[in-house]
Amino acid sequence: MKKVQRTLTAALAAMMLMALAGCSKGDVTKEVNSGLSDLKAQAAEPAVEPQTETPAEPKTDAASEPASEPAAEPEPEATAEPAPASAPAENPDYPSAAGLNTVTLEAFGSDYTLTLNVTCPDQGWYKSVSPRFADIKLFPTDDPSHIFSGDPRITFELQSGLDKINYYYDDFENVEELAPRTIGGVEMAGRTYKNVGMLWTEYYGEMPTGGWLAIKISGVDIEPGTEGDTILNSVTFG
Repeated sequence: MKKVQRTLTAALAAMMLMALAGCSKGDVTKEVNSGLSDLKAQAAEPAVEPQTETPAEPKTDAASEPASEPAAEPEPEATAEPAPASAPAENPDYPSAAGLNTVTLEAFGSDYTLTLNVTCPDQGWYKSVSPRFADIKLFPTDDPSHIFSGDPRITFELQSGLDKINYYYDDFENVEELAPRTIGGVEMAGRTYKNVGMLWTEYYGEMPTGGWLAIKISGVDIEPGTEGDTILNSVTFG
């Protein structure tokens, strides 16, 4: 459109110049017609839209770019190690009964003695040997520093006769007879009862070397396959 305007302006200017120069009317008319023809030809040409140049993207040199660093692998979380189990507190009055225990029992007021062999599990059993009372007590516990009179136990006690075994029989409550059990090769009678607030299972019998042995169990499972049963089955006399 601007080009047409420029051409028209040029034609008018030419006519004015020719008029000023004294050109004839025919010459002027000829110039005007020529200018109009140019205008028609130019108008017939399709307008060309100006193109907007797209700025070229800057080239990058792959070699000049720093290589991307690999992602850092996450550090494994620290796992707290379990604290080692603390060893049971030692108690000189109740040493460990692990393994074979051999003790000589003496019946009070007599010359009867008995060598008893009994084997305990490697852990969790402690003993108290009392020559004064001619017995050995085995305690299943995790803390031998705190053993009390009412705690579970297995007691082996040698007496001079059956009357000593039954000395407190009148104080027994809910006495029930059990089937005999052979312990250390000796058949022993059995019973259960309650005494001094504790439930007891007791096996008792006369020993070949003299005297009567009472095995008293309280709070310890002696069913087949239990630790208590294994201890009773380990008993021998020598």
